[in-house]
Amino acid sequence: MLLTERFHYTDGYFQKCGETLDAALKTAPYYRAWRRFDPGPSHTPDERFAALPELNKEGMRAAFPGGLVPGDRDLEAGIASDQVEYTFTSGTTGEKVVNIFNQDWWSRSEASSWKLNGHLARLAYPQKTAKLASSLNVGISCEEDLPMDHRILGTTLYLNEKNNLLQWQPRHFARMAKELAEFRPVILEANPSLLAQLAFWAMDTDTPLVSPEVIVFTYEFPSAVSLAAIRKVFSAPFVSSYGSTETGFVLEQCEDGKMHQNTEFCRIDYQPLKEEFGGPEIGRILVSTFENPWSCIIRFDIGDLIRLSPSAACACGRGEGMIAESVEGRTANVTFAVGGGLVTTGMLDRRLALIPELRDYALTQKTPSRYELQAVMTDASARVKAGIEQALREVYGENGNYEILPVKKIMTGPAGKYRRTQTEFEFDEKRLFQ
Repeated sequence: MLLTERFHYTDGYFQKCGETLDAALKTAPYYRAWRRFDPGPSHTPDERFAALPELNKEGMRAAFPGGLVPGDRDLEAGIASDQVEYTFTSGTTGEKVVNIFNQDWWSRSEASSWKLNGHLARLAYPQKTAKLASSLNVGISCEEDLPMDHRILGTTLYLNEKNNLLQWQPRHFARMAKELAEFRPVILEANPSLLAQLAFWAMDTDTPLVSPEVIVFTYEFPSAVSLAAIRKVFSAPFVSSYGSTETGFVLEQCEDGKMHQNTEFCRIDYQPLKEEFGGPEIGRILVSTFENPWSCIIRFDIGDLIRLSPSAACACGRGEGMIAESVEGRTANVTFAVGGGLVTTGMLDRRLALIPELRDYALTQKTPSRYELQAVMTDASARVKAGIEQALREVYGENGNYEILPVKKIMTGPAGKYRRTQTEFEFDEKRLFQ
């Protein structure tokens, strides 16, 4: 399915697509084997990209260290001069990749993405920022409590230094509230699940929290359950930012709530799910990056499912590039209804968000018809559990077997992120797509 037939793209975008592909095929060693698939510059960029294989994390690992580096670049010299560095993605053991990371390109990609949201577009880039994330993903890592001045780098304050979020105690939430009031960030960038924990603490202790000018959500799937809690204690507008270490900033949420493609810095190819699984309106995206002088990323499977906007028009007035209704969660995290239909993390999340007593959850599909939901609840009464079970029946089917397990906390995965949905049985991801 060609996005360029559904959404609007400029001639300059197509030119950049062609130039990027030519440079990768001609200069990056890893893509030499791809040249035989390329029909050549006499064909349109859409035709050329569609004829190529995809790049996945296994391919990234095979290409490391220099396979994706343009031939005119000396990687060792770039490392020695601090133009680039090696960075690890924060995936699980099977997903971890070492990347060639160029901070200048990353910052330019982020600055470009700000233009796609009115609240960010009015601000000069960069801004004074506080970040709340697992230290496995970003920032400073320390098992001991670090004073505030040890967690400030430049104009950025890292509110958390813990790898294991189970270490958080009430004193850490109180410290976050105090530091937000003292530091007064313009931007608060956060894992929504972690910011929700601070929000729940603030509600439970009747502690006011200082709002920044804008809250930017990144690093993970933005659960509607988390967002509802955050709205109760912060007055700032929300912006969801989507991308990856490999691809930079791919989609940015506008003030109308739609996700817009950062066309200045990436190309997106779209592969819809089969109709029986929710296609063509839901599918995966393959991302190719522009203007990165140190790494050629072509048709990288970023691993997530996107729900397309039905229209190329958006109330915000921005009309270039792919527009998505939502990011639906990772392909690896889909579950299945009793009848075999596909359920994204987003589908389940939107229904569970209607239950006010639910603060957090993690669903595991044990078998094609048996489901276990760990639930953090303010009220674990039979009435609330019956409401949760009814929600699961609406999503997965009346004939499912549902077990609701009240818990005090949900455990994060090895990467310090929450996995809201998963199956305990294997399934072939490729068979899901057209």
